[in-house]
Amino acid sequence: MKNEIAVGIFVLVFGLFFSIPTHAEVDSFSEISFLQTGVINTSENQFQISNEIQTREFSNGNIIRVSGQTIEGFPYITYSKILEDSIHTHGIIYVGGKFITLSFEEKPTQKTIIEKKDDLQILVQYTQRVYSKQTAILDIKVYDPEQNKLNDYNLNYGFLANTNIEVIVLNENNEEFYSTTGITNDEGLFGVNFSIPEKYPQETMIITIKADDEDSESSRILQMFTLGDTSPKG
Repeated sequence: MKNEIAVGIFVLVFGLFFSIPTHAEVDSFSEISFLQTGVINTSENQFQISNEIQTREFSNGNIIRVSGQTIEGFPYITYSKILEDSIHTHGIIYVGGKFITLSFEEKPTQKTIIEKKDDLQILVQYTQRVYSKQTAILDIKVYDPEQNKLNDYNLNYGFLANTNIEVIVLNENNEEFYSTTGITNDEGLFGVNFSIPEKYPQETMIITIKADDEDSESSRILQMFTLGDTSPKG
């Protein structure tokens, strides 16, 4: 029986180590589902594991071996591989003089979701009313609000460079009229301009500006009015 177990373990470990790259980025033991439920399964039967288990880690914690006996006295051994977003567990149990493959449901690991702060100050100078065949202009600046408490668009410090910007312009039918992305320059500025077509009707456009960096994301919504075909003379 010892020789059979040794062969079975070798096959199990060989298959696990040489299949998928590993990533030790999760709380491994708490994410191995059968250690939480106390239950292991074959395709036909369910077994309750005893509280006495042996564990060992390999490959800097990327591979975890768990072995022990079920409460019915059947020995088992499992190897769990830690992946970036899940844990793959393989195992065998020795029942009735032969090895039987254990069946494991793959359980996605719980990734830590870091919520970004809404603490970017978005200031805009822009064309609020525009006629057909004219160009609409938006000059967007992003500041640290702690340094620009008066919302001063022309403040010469406290601006945030290399901030991601997304601009989406929707017409009255909620259809995209224009969009662009980019990053603020060394003075926290991102400039946008787009043309209004000839004979474009009068309507109210909605402009959404989103700014984000590694730690924060904020947005601002503006209105722009298109005034029709030509501007009045005189």
